[in-house]
Amino acid sequence: MPATITDPDATGPDVALALWMQLHDSAFPSGRMVHSQGLEQWLADRPGANADDIGAAVLAYVTNSYAPLDATVCAAAWRAGADRAAVPDALADLDALLASYKLFGNARVASESAGRQLATAARQAGLDRGCAYLDRVIDGNAPGHGAVVEGALQARLGVPVHIAVLGSMRSVMASMLSAAIRLGRLGPLHSQRIQTGAAPALVALARAAVVRPLDDLSSAAPALEIGGMRHETRTARLFTT
Repeated sequence: MPATITDPDATGPDVALALWMQLHDSAFPSGRMVHSQGLEQWLADRPGANADDIGAAVLAYVTNSYAPLDATVCAAAWRAGADRAAVPDALADLDALLASYKLFGNARVASESAGRQLATAARQAGLDRGCAYLDRVIDGNAPGHGAVVEGALQARLGVPVHIAVLGSMRSVMASMLSAAIRLGRLGPLHSQRIQTGAAPALVALARAAVVRPLDDLSSAAPALEIGGMRHETRTARLFTT
C-alpha cells in the first residue's frame, strides 16, 4: 500500500513538497476547472480582448480579490489546521467568516463546491486521513469553502504556510487561464507566459496574505463579479460559474 501522510516515513519536507505538487497539479480533480470566476461572461462581453487583456484581468482578480480575502483565510486555516487542538471549530469559524464576504450566489457556489470536491478527492487519494473538519465537509455538515479546505489540508501535509498560500493563488490563476484556453480565447503558451510574468507578484501577494490580520479582509473585483452574476442567467454556458 502506498505511504500516507500518517506514516512516520511520509512526513519529511521532501515528501511534503511532492504531495504539494500533486495537490496543485492540473490533473488533480480539485473541482476548480468547472469554474471561471466570472471570466466566461467577462470574455463574452469583450470579444476583442487579447492575451494581455486577459492576463491583466486575471492578475487583477488575484491581486484585489483572491489575495486579500481567500488567500488570507487560507493562511489562517493553515494555522488552525496545524493546531490539532483547534480543529474543527476554528476552521468552521473561518468558513463562516469567508462566507460573509461572498456576497453573490455564484461566488459562494464556486467556493463551496470546489472545497467539497477538494476534500473528497484528497481523502480518496490518501492525502488526508482522520481530519474531523474534512469529515464534516465530506459529510455535508460544513460548507467547506475552498480556501479553508486548502489551508487545513496543506498544514496536515507539512507544507510551510507561505508555500501553501502561494500554491492556492497560483492554482486559482492557472484555472482561470485554463478557462480562457478552453473558451478558445487564449493560447496555451500565452497562458504560460502570463504565469511566468506574474510569478514575482504572486510571491509578494502570498507573503502579504500570510501576515494580514483577519480584520483586514477585503475583496474588489467588480467587473468579474458582474460577469459572474450575469453568467447565472445564461442559457448556454461551459462553466458552472
